[in-house]
Amino acid sequence: MTQQVAVGVDIGGTKIAFALVDETGRALADHQLPTRPQEGEAAVLERVVQGVHELMHSAPAPVVGVGVGCPGVVDPAAGVVRQAVNLGWAQVSLRAELERRLRAHIPVHIQNDVKAAALGEHTFGAARGQADFVYLALGTGLGGAVVAHGQVVTGAAGFATEVGHLSLDPEGRRCSCGRQGCVEMYVGGIGLLASLELYRDRYPSSALAQANEPTTASILSAAQASDPLALAILEEGGRALGWVLGMCVGILNPPLIVIGGGLGHAAWQWLMPPALRELRRRVLPQAADSTQIVPSAISVSAVGAASLVWHAPQRAC
Repeated sequence: MTQQVAVGVDIGGTKIAFALVDETGRALADHQLPTRPQEGEAAVLERVVQGVHELMHSAPAPVVGVGVGCPGVVDPAAGVVRQAVNLGWAQVSLRAELERRLRAHIPVHIQNDVKAAALGEHTFGAARGQADFVYLALGTGLGGAVVAHGQVVTGAAGFATEVGHLSLDPEGRRCSCGRQGCVEMYVGGIGLLASLELYRDRYPSSALAQANEPTTASILSAAQASDPLALAILEEGGRALGWVLGMCVGILNPPLIVIGGGLGHAAWQWLMPPALRELRRRVLPQAADSTQIVPSAISVSAVGAASLVWHAPQRAC
């Protein structure tokens, strides 16, 4: 019987995912709410509180904490999120704001969303028992995390493994961060849609090219039907992902790379063949052969955030 549970919250650019998770990593319940970052910081925080309260009220056991994964540069000790560009946040005292709004005497733990997901994979998923690995998350954008000796690498200022904002081409597509040619503008959800707008005139016979309000889901559905525009978009995205894989393998030579995120799961069959070809074009064969690349084993994204509760040091609320 479940003795204690945690609530995990994964704040994304499009949706906020919530899960009620036990100590084995089992999601007992989960649901989602739209993020709607254009409505402002306070509105997003209120939706987080709404989703947490819904799970707390239905929990079959005591809720001992809330773990929150958030995009941007996250300082877990201070509870502060900075430069969350996909949310439009410059600096938010996320932990303090959520604890105040929740009005519950339970701790809130925060971490960068991709780093939280990597900890979830390390604890409950495809990297269980693996002390050293790289985690890449494909969703609205592209994020990364490195786990070394069982610990997440943060870097001097918290910017370690911001792979989505490595520039493929300094003269390329304008990114929401203000720079040009960032990788996520080619392989993240926003990147795939940017490719669609750029290339649709080249494929007049494509059904996808005629779509008035396309989504990443419609691109994948079209790819399933062998639409040439969809396949070209995913081929380009896969090559961009392969460039990132090459950087990871060439610099770190990790034994394992885990590919996660909603888009990482959904587009695996189309993205990975060109990604692996591009990887092998860019690194020594021996280096490529020494790295195993696998899909995430966690299907509920908020499980990673919940793992923060089980493994965070105790803190007075």
